[in-house]
Amino acid sequence: MARVGAVAGLAAALGLAAAAATAQYQGQVDVNAVVVAVTVRNSSGRVVTGVDPSRFKLAIDGMTVPIQDLELERDLPISLCFILDTSGSMVGRKLSGSEQLITAFLEHRRPEDELALWTFGNDRVMERFPFGMGWYLLPRVLETLKPWSTTALYDMVLRVPEALEKARHHRRAAVLLTDGVDNASRIGADEATAVARRLDTPIYVLGVEPPPAIATISGPSYEEILTLIADASGGHYRRIPEAELMPEVVDEMVAELSSRYILTFVTSGVGTAKWREITVTVDGYQAITRAGYTGTLP
Repeated sequence: MARVGAVAGLAAALGLAAAAATAQYQGQVDVNAVVVAVTVRNSSGRVVTGVDPSRFKLAIDGMTVPIQDLELERDLPISLCFILDTSGSMVGRKLSGSEQLITAFLEHRRPEDELALWTFGNDRVMERFPFGMGWYLLPRVLETLKPWSTTALYDMVLRVPEALEKARHHRRAAVLLTDGVDNASRIGADEATAVARRLDTPIYVLGVEPPPAIATISGPSYEEILTLIADASGGHYRRIPEAELMPEVVDEMVAELSSRYILTFVTSGVGTAKWREITVTVDGYQAITRAGYTGTLP
């Protein structure tokens, strides 16, 4: 009788272990869906929609992969995080124009959308307006901002995942407003670009008025660095020549953020989890997307 009880106990233990192993394996597979936002542009650089799905091709590490799902995200709610440069070089019309642009976005906000605001300047990165806060309070927060001291632009790129961590919606983006000057970062432009390549959130960079050139003969300009960071994340860079024009670009940005395609594929969960390069091509168009993901092959 004791032996029967022991066998039953052993069987139960083995059953629990097998169930745990199965659950662990199933959980591992469940999280292996990769979601990629794709912006499609024509030869003139304008964002286009209505593209036939058969034109889309996906490759991972150079290997062609089937696209599991593809849809236009126009009707989906968005989590949008504004990242505002509040260093001393933004004083006056640059900061004012940036604040007017953020305020203009409120007029386009739908009830399901959510906004956040982070600032960087004076050697500090601060969450000023978290996701989920009443949107009507955002103009009041903007009124309290005072530009001061140095700029750690490249270090701010490191904080983008943290800035989007509390976002509720799968459709999300960061909008970085800066004049492009960096004079205080601990990391360099190359490292910031490498970080941007590994983000799963695109950064749309708006350069406020022409920045000064970097004071080295061989190095890239601030303009070129901002372009590299935006492109690496799957976003887009645009220079606004005069701060007073900032609010006028809102309609175009809203249209672009509402015209991306959401492409989904599933990885195997088997093998080595490492950095994988994503290549999306759209026959007859230019496709802009994130550079890759960390995980197993499909």
